[in-house]
Amino acid sequence: MTEARPKPGMQPLFKLPQASPLSHREKCRTALVAGNAIFLTGWLASFTIDSGGLKTLLASMGASAVILFAMPHSPVARPWPLVGGHLISASVGILCARWIPQLWVAAALAVGLSIFAMHLARCLHPPGGASALIPVLGGESVKALGFQFLLTPLALNVSVLLLISLLYQRLVLDKTQPQAIRKGMKGSKPMERVGIQTDDLRTALAQMGEFVDVGERELNEIYQLAAAHAFRREFGDLTAAQIMTPAPLTVEFGTELEETWGVMQKHRIKALPVIDRGRHVIGIVTQSDFFRHARAEQFQTLGGKLRDLIRPTLTTTSTKPEVVGQIMSAPAITSGHSQPLAELARLLTERGIHQLPVVDERNKLVGLITQTDLITALYRSMTGYLAK
Repeated sequence: MTEARPKPGMQPLFKLPQASPLSHREKCRTALVAGNAIFLTGWLASFTIDSGGLKTLLASMGASAVILFAMPHSPVARPWPLVGGHLISASVGILCARWIPQLWVAAALAVGLSIFAMHLARCLHPPGGASALIPVLGGESVKALGFQFLLTPLALNVSVLLLISLLYQRLVLDKTQPQAIRKGMKGSKPMERVGIQTDDLRTALAQMGEFVDVGERELNEIYQLAAAHAFRREFGDLTAAQIMTPAPLTVEFGTELEETWGVMQKHRIKALPVIDRGRHVIGIVTQSDFFRHARAEQFQTLGGKLRDLIRPTLTTTSTKPEVVGQIMSAPAITSGHSQPLAELARLLTERGIHQLPVVDERNKLVGLITQTDLITALYRSMTGYLAK
C-alpha cells in the first residue's frame, strides 16, 4: 500500500501559518508591555469613574493593545486610526441603539456602518467594530449614558492607551528598529535613488484595490533587506578582506602636513589612514581635509592658500595646523575584514565616503577599500555570474 499524496498545487485543509519572525525576547516584551498598558488604562480610569476599574475598561481596548504593541508598524496602529476608529464607530453604535429596536439588526448595522465610516474617515481600526457593538449590546446602563459614553469611559481608555503606545514607540521601538527610508528623491542618498521608490510602493498598493495591513515604510525596509539578501545569494559572500588593498600607506598623528601632501601626490591617492604606534586607526586624512583648512574663497587662490597651509612654520609658535592630527577627520569610519560586499556598498554610499579603512579583530589596520576596489569587485562578480 502506498500512501496517498496530495496532488501538486493542493494545500492541506488545516495548515498552521508561518511562525512569527520575532525572537522569544521580543514576544515576551510585547506581551508584557500590552498587559501593563491594559492594567494602567483600567487603573487610571477607575479614579475618574465611580463604577469600578474593571467596569470602566472596555473589552475593545484588549484588541487595540494587541495591534498597538504586537503589530506596531501596521497602518491600523497609528494614532488617528486608534482614536478615530473607536470614537466614530461608537457614535454609529449609539445611534443604531437609539433608533433601531431590533437587537440583531442594530448590531449588524452598527458594525457594517462603522466599517464604512472608518473607510471614509481613513481611520480603519478593527477593534472599532467592538466599540460599535458595546452601545448596542451593553444593556440599559450603557444606553442611558448616550453620547456621554464617548467621553467616559471610551475617550479616557483610548487616551491612556495612546499615550502609553507613543511612549513605547519613542523609548523602545525607535531605538531598536532600522531607520526608515526617507521619502522623495530630492536630497536623497545614492542608495535611495535606485530600485523601488516609495511612490512605486504607493502606486502598487493602490492598484491592488484592497486594504493591506502593512505600511509603505515597512514595505521599503523589507525590500531593502530582501535586496541585500538576494545580492549575497547571487554574487557570493565576498568580504572586505578579499577586495581590500592590503598594507596601505599610512601616516601618524604627528606627521607633518608637507610630508603627507607629498606622499598623496607621489602615489596619486586621495586619502591616508591615520594610525597610532599600535596600528590602531585614529582617523583619516583626505584631500578634502587639506582644502577645507586652506580656506580658499576662490578657486584661483587655492594653490597659494594650500602652499601656505602645508609649508612648515619655522618659529616656535604657529597660528595654523602643522601636523596631520590637526586636520584629520576623526573618528574614522572603519569596516571589519569579514564584512560582506553588500554591506560595504551600502556603507560607502550612505555615508558619502570614498575610502574605508579595514581593521581586524583587535581593531588594527589591515587594509583600505576605495570605491574603485568596490566597483572592480562588483564587475568581477557580475561577469562571473553572467558567465554561469
